[in-house]
Amino acid sequence: MDIQSLILAGITLSIFLTVLSIGMRMAPGDLQCVLSNPPRLARALLAMNILGPIVTIAICKTFSLHPAVIVGLVTLSIAPINAMFSKAMLPLVAPSNPAYARGLFFASTVLSVVLTPLAVEVIQRLFGEGEVVHLSPLLVAQVVIGSVLLPLGIGLAIGRWRPVTRNWVPGIQKASGVVLLVCAIPIVVGAWPHMASLVREGTIAAIVLIALIGLAVGHFLGGPAEDDRTVLAFATVSRHPGVAVAIASLTGEPLAPVGVLLAVLVSELAVIPYKTWRKRLRAAEPGAAPHRPPPAGAH
Repeated sequence: MDIQSLILAGITLSIFLTVLSIGMRMAPGDLQCVLSNPPRLARALLAMNILGPIVTIAICKTFSLHPAVIVGLVTLSIAPINAMFSKAMLPLVAPSNPAYARGLFFASTVLSVVLTPLAVEVIQRLFGEGEVVHLSPLLVAQVVIGSVLLPLGIGLAIGRWRPVTRNWVPGIQKASGVVLLVCAIPIVVGAWPHMASLVREGTIAAIVLIALIGLAVGHFLGGPAEDDRTVLAFATVSRHPGVAVAIASLTGEPLAPVGVLLAVLVSELAVIPYKTWRKRLRAAEPGAAPHRPPPAGAH
């Protein structure tokens, strides 16, 4: 096994452990929080799975982007929510209101088995096969099932049948983080020289525009509750980079994984002002207190 295969195996293991730990900690009320409000779920799916990809493709068609950047942006737009999404939302919502973020992650992960391959098929039919991305929907479904749905299901089963194992979650997450860091360093070092070749005139602007419009779409479709607006805004732009890289690798575009990495890095910088605003808004609310992570077994 060569170094590249070892790195990919390490990333796969890190994703598996992260999603497994989320499943172990998931409470029945988290999913109920999403399913009990069908209009809110419909708005979330509209923002994440319809408007998000449409905005991405429209901007990709408008700007003269490198094919690897196009593949990176499109695969990110159709990937399920980032595995660390619910944890990242904890400082941005009320301590008593984290269930929507966890439930939305669960719903997005389960539905992505159908919605992500369907998005690939629709994109190829609307824009012509190979015009934006060239992918097999069946292969995409296999990637989604293996990388996120399977570990989530295993985690849910373990957490429900052996609740004491929830105390292992912090250790599992730390192990996942160490594995990811070890794998990410050579990826970033190896990809850095290629990033310059992907950046054309308008590339950074296009990525920033996609991120900002995605935030706006999620924010305004989030409904009247400020926490829901924050969660849906970030859900619209916070996609799973590991799944996106796995899908992008199937396209035959050799620099597609680098395109995903470039898109993630620029998007993370682009959303900082919105994140800062939402943190300040949360802190200014009456009775707001600094977030303290709950015990591993708590819900």
